[in-house]
Amino acid sequence: MALKFSVGSKKSVGVDIGSHSLKILELSKSGRKYYIDALDIMDLRSGAVSGGIVNDAASTASYLKSSLAKHGISEKKVVIGIPCKHVIIKTIEMPKMKANELESSIYYEAQRYITYDMNEVSLDYIVLGDSPTDSANNLIMIVAGKKDIIKNQTDFIHQCGLNPYIIDVDCIALENMFNFNYPEEFDELIAIVKIGASETNVHVLQKGVNLFRRDIPIGGTNITEEIAKKFQIDINEAENVKIGNMGNRGEDFKADFAIYLDMILSRITSEIQRTIDYFAANNDKLYPKKVYLTGGSSKLNNILQDIENKINIPAANINPFRNILFKQNVSDAQSDLFGVAVGLALRGAE
Repeated sequence: MALKFSVGSKKSVGVDIGSHSLKILELSKSGRKYYIDALDIMDLRSGAVSGGIVNDAASTASYLKSSLAKHGISEKKVVIGIPCKHVIIKTIEMPKMKANELESSIYYEAQRYITYDMNEVSLDYIVLGDSPTDSANNLIMIVAGKKDIIKNQTDFIHQCGLNPYIIDVDCIALENMFNFNYPEEFDELIAIVKIGASETNVHVLQKGVNLFRRDIPIGGTNITEEIAKKFQIDINEAENVKIGNMGNRGEDFKADFAIYLDMILSRITSEIQRTIDYFAANNDKLYPKKVYLTGGSSKLNNILQDIENKINIPAANINPFRNILFKQNVSDAQSDLFGVAVGLALRGAE
C-alpha cells in the first residue's frame, strides 16, 4: 500500500500508534471550523508496540476496538502515521511539469536520495510550491516508507475492522498540526521539540517546510527507567514519581528526586541545544525565533526554562487544540499527548 497524501472526508479519525500508548481522535469539519467529536488515550502493556511495530496485535486491537465502541466512533476509514525513523523524507527541486510527467519522473529522481532498496519502500511525494531560488522549479517533498513497517501497521488496523485509507508519517503530522494551529508563525524560523516515550525529535521549520530534523534516542521511558534504577522502585512507581505523584514520600526523597530529575532532563536539553547549534552553524548562524515543545514529558519540572537558559531562545508548550473547537472537555494534562493524533485527523479532514 502506498503512502497517500489525499483529500479526505469531512469527518476523520486519527489513530496514533505509540510505543507507550494508543491515541485516537475523531475530528469533524463544518465550513472552516474543526471540531473534536471524541478522543481517547489508552496505555499499552510494555512491549506491545515497539519502534512503530505492533508486536501484540490481539491485545492492542482489543484496546482500540473497545475505545471506538465506548466513544461511539463508527467511522471505519482512519488515518495512521508510521514513525519517522522508518521513513526517508527529502525536499528536492525539480523543473515544473505537468502532473502526469511528474508522476513518471519522480521515481527516477527519488533514487538519487533514497538509501533503502527501492523494492523495499513505498514512495510518495507532494508538491510544496515554487522554489524560493528558481521560479522555473517546484519544491517537492519525497517520502519513502519501509513496506514491512507499513504492512505491520495496516494489517493491525485491518484486524480492528478499520480501513487505513491514508498513511501519513508521524513527524509530518506533527508539523501539519503546528502549522494549522500557529499560522502566525508560518514565515518565522521556529523549532518544534517532541519529547516522546522512546525518543526526542527536533524539527526546524519555516514557511511550512521542514529544513532540518534530528532524532535524539532519549525519551520519557528512559527517564522512568533511570528513576526506577536510582531509587530502587518498580516501573509503575517510578512513572508516578516522575509526573509528581509522590504519595507519602518524605521531604528527603523529594529533594533527592528533584536533583536527580534535573540531571536527567539537563542531558536532554543539552542534546536539544547541540542540535539547534548544529543547525545554526550550517545555516548562516540563523537560530529559530522560538522553540515549541510537545510530547508526554515536555512539561516535566523546569524543562522550558532550562532550554531557554541554554540556547537563549523563548520556549513554550504547543496547544494542539488551539484552533479546534470541542464537543467535549479536554484537560490540559492530555493536550501534550495528542499532537500527532491531531495532525493525522487534520490530514483526513482536509
